Amino acid sequence: MSQRTARRALAGVAAGAALVMFGATGTAHAGASNFYVSLQTNSNVRTAPNTSSTVVLNTGWTVDRYYMEGLCYVRGQYVKIGTYGTDVWYHGHVVDGQLKEPTRHYVYVWGGNVNIGADPSGRPC
Repeated sequence: MSQRTARRALAGVAAGAALVMFGATGTAHAGASNFYVSLQTNSNVRTAPNTSSTVVLNTGWTVDRYYMEGLCYVRGQYVKIGTYGTDVWYHGHVVDGQLKEPTRHYVYVWGGNVNIGADPSGRPC
């Protein structure tokens, strides 16, 4: 693992822990532009919190490349994959860690694809 990848992984873990910790007290500042949470591989990024909405990006199989910033959560379509299911969808910008450019608009990612800890984490939108 490269030093850059290790730093990103640690940042994702720390950000997830911070969201869980602050979410419990209701004082999360998840909207800060330097707050990142990593996305799992092969995750669909959508225009609305449901699986019938338009996919604007798929994270593909590159590990530790895509992150979300400006997070909050909404309740949307319930999705179950394997043994995990939730109706929590995270809303924010997706950042490509290689290009360091956020999406130009807010998007949604299903809670099972965000490396954040227990759903919901952070603040409601």
